[in-house]
Amino acid sequence: MRDVRYVTEAELVGTRGRRLLQYLLDRGADEFTITVMALQDTQAPFADAFEDELAPFERDVAMREVVSDGMELGTVRPVRLWSLDRESLARLLTFFDDGLFHSPAGPDGWLEDLAVYRAGALVFAIASHEREGMLQLTPEEVAQLAEAGIWSTARPS
Repeated sequence: MRDVRYVTEAELVGTRGRRLLQYLLDRGADEFTITVMALQDTQAPFADAFEDELAPFERDVAMREVVSDGMELGTVRPVRLWSLDRESLARLLTFFDDGLFHSPAGPDGWLEDLAVYRAGALVFAIASHEREGMLQLTPEEVAQLAEAGIWSTARPS
């Protein structure tokens, strides 16, 4: 049984976002998707750097569940995927110096809507522009995260 829980940017400040991703990796999360954004007809060195840094981990596009506006579940669509392991996580986190929700749009490119999967099932997703995220975890995992200082709620606030 999975609990759907919600988090906000404020709940993942400091090292909490990094610790959450490490926790998910330690419990079997094995891939992620993220939208790489750039302005049309504009050089995007930040987006290009992400593409170059994570290229060794890119997987084939596959159908995966994503969250829609309002943090609704159930939408399945093709997404770009990257393997999630210790090395790819370390590289991914270099693009989020100010937290998982901080990737401001700009002429250099930016990242949006990180989602993490375990054996193809969505376990964590962020709606970047809404500054909200959701978790689909077991009750035991939710309790373990709370004990580690990573809190979530049953409904978005």
